[in-house]
Amino acid sequence: MTAAMPGHARPSARRFLEGRGRYVADLSMPGMLHAVVVRSAEAHADIAVDADPARAVAGVRLVLDGADILASIQPPPIIWDVPGQRRSGLRALAHGRVRYVGEPVAIVVAESEAIARHAAALVRIAYAQRPVVASIDQALAADAPRLYDDWPDNVVASAEWSGGDPDAAFADAPVHVAGRYVSGRVSAHSLETRGVLAAYDPAQDGVTVHSSTQGPHQVREAIAWCLGIAEHRIRVIVPDVGGAFGSKSCPYGEEILLAHLALRLRAPVRWIESRAEAFVACVPGRDEVVDIELALSDDGAILGLKALITLDKGAEPYAASVGAAWAGAMMVTGAYRIANVHVATRVVVTNKTPTGAYRGYGTPEVNFALERALDDAARRIGLDPAELRRRNLVPAEAMPAPSATGLLLLDSGRYEEMLDLALDAFGYRARVDRARAARADGRAVGIGLAFYVEPTNLGPSALCGMIGINSGGFDIATLRMEPSGQVVVFTGQTPMGQGVERVLQQLCAAELTMPDEDVTVVHGDTQACPYTAYGSGGSRGTGIGGSAVMLAAGRLREKLCAIGAHLVGAAPDEVELSQGGVQVRGDSARRVSIARVARAAYLAHDLPAGMEPGLDARASFDPAALAITYGIALAEVEVDRETGLVEVRDILFGHDCGRQINPALVEAQVIGGIVQGIGATLYEGLDHDAAGQPAIRCMRDYPLPFAADVPPIALVHLETPSPFFPNGAKGVGESGAIPIPAAIANAIRDALGDAAADAVDRLPIRPENLLPS
Repeated sequence: MTAAMPGHARPSARRFLEGRGRYVADLSMPGMLHAVVVRSAEAHADIAVDADPARAVAGVRLVLDGADILASIQPPPIIWDVPGQRRSGLRALAHGRVRYVGEPVAIVVAESEAIARHAAALVRIAYAQRPVVASIDQALAADAPRLYDDWPDNVVASAEWSGGDPDAAFADAPVHVAGRYVSGRVSAHSLETRGVLAAYDPAQDGVTVHSSTQGPHQVREAIAWCLGIAEHRIRVIVPDVGGAFGSKSCPYGEEILLAHLALRLRAPVRWIESRAEAFVACVPGRDEVVDIELALSDDGAILGLKALITLDKGAEPYAASVGAAWAGAMMVTGAYRIANVHVATRVVVTNKTPTGAYRGYGTPEVNFALERALDDAARRIGLDPAELRRRNLVPAEAMPAPSATGLLLLDSGRYEEMLDLALDAFGYRARVDRARAARADGRAVGIGLAFYVEPTNLGPSALCGMIGINSGGFDIATLRMEPSGQVVVFTGQTPMGQGVERVLQQLCAAELTMPDEDVTVVHGDTQACPYTAYGSGGSRGTGIGGSAVMLAAGRLREKLCAIGAHLVGAAPDEVELSQGGVQVRGDSARRVSIARVARAAYLAHDLPAGMEPGLDARASFDPAALAITYGIALAEVEVDRETGLVEVRDILFGHDCGRQINPALVEAQVIGGIVQGIGATLYEGLDHDAAGQPAIRCMRDYPLPFAADVPPIALVHLETPSPFFPNGAKGVGESGAIPIPAAIANAIRDALGDAAADAVDRLPIRPENLLPS
């Protein structure tokens, strides 16, 4: 294991604890106007909009509906564009037809938020109902109403991949297991809702947009595309972001609209999403069905796998496009040796809020299906669930190991060692025996486990191109050492609660052998910070962003050593950078401080021949492959046989995210993901009725796990550095959310036996479904 870097987990946390964070809602400008979005109350209807009553309100500056923007705002670009994918052509405001509750229909701009809300309530929308498609099954029906008249059906895109000979494997296998596993729609539910403040920039005849987003450069690109203006006229600034979890990774129509309004009115305009709006306007996650079949030998070897992944995109495919389904196809074989595989994906539209990225992005859904099916297979064969997994894990000596489909390369890991470490730490065998004894006494106690692998450090750019992502996978970092010797790191990565700024600070300081506090990280400004190809998503901040910082710091170190060697009268290869100074190796008397070297670089009175003045360095990093984080979750549960309520009594989580740059942040990320996994498993669900009306519209009705619902959590870890990244780090931001649903579901199945066979295959697992019928 690699020793962790010293230092506190996150010194900047004090600013937030003291209430000194600044979010979009905290920003104000002279003459600022306020915008309110008018949203559809129906799931599918032709509409006629009468905004004249709103325009007549004193203090209203502008009201726009869909007809008003047809010529000035184009449809947004597709993020994940695969061959044959269909496009909706929808713009930021609906025109003539709405396709989900919450779709923007009009926007009102007024001198105060109160006036804007009053006027928005006066916008009249006449609805002529159309048939509603509220589920995947309805979308795929032969006679299904079409959401888009120019599409032949409701399928956005589909694809298939195969490896080996799956038909032969299934034909010869003595054991078959099959199931349908449903991951329900959930809300990312960050503490801060979305917000945008756009202001006219007279110097550039452009616009400055403040947005709570994970991808400032991607927002700038979308604004430029939709409004038809050059990117250099658009500046995107990201203040503090109060959580995102993937939901703020794609550009939204509100960012496009606010930029248009600021340019049109030559005034600052702000919009803040209400919590009620967030339930229908901010992209939810999951909403996926995985049909999976396993073929096994009598001794538990997995001979073949077939899977069909169906993703409900809601009404609009642009937000993250088909990516969650394609990512699921990549990860469906998990950590196991499976030589014969066939996986198909299809993405459909329904009359619901468009789904987007959410913590795990397609991996929790297929992990839930695979690990549930493996438990059923173990039960069928008569093997312990842990032993069945052991017999199929990819061995360490086989790494890097490609999957049968060629979609995934397992880069590094010690899977069997992780399994043993976690089982021992959990006291697995003793817990299994105690649970069996408890069930004999009439109590419903069960033990469950789930292994997982997670694609992190999203890239490389060539892979992004191969799978249809309209973005690169690289990151650029720029470093500047000031004349006083302190360093400023400029990055396109966005902190949103995960602490990436702290990690970049540590990596830079370690490379330059200086105190952490001498490094400042600047982020969230497209005018000052270098381009980040995919934004802050895909668990890539440390691995890719951090590697770019390390490379840039290495180049800066070379220049420091060259100048320092000149100052002490030595050759560059005779000196080293150590503890904030340059010195001749083995001769501490011939030493010069970094501050003196920096001063010399900026005075430029006495530099090596041909040396440019100043101390700047830039580096880009484009990885050769993904980094695959992996691990295992074990859970003990007890189900109340009278109420169906599930108590999660204990969780142990084993993980390997490569080199841990900041173990405290790693722990926080894993535990946060675990809690979200518990929520998705037992509590959270964004249901819709047959008319496409959402059942949840406020916090009161959306059950999130409370502190009392979180059991004791123990963590164990290995550190197997990824060979494809200079710092050896793999991503960890999404890990906790991935295996928890399957581990808890398997534990409930163990507790209740065959009575829970069907109830645990659909998330969330509701208490009423666990009661005897």
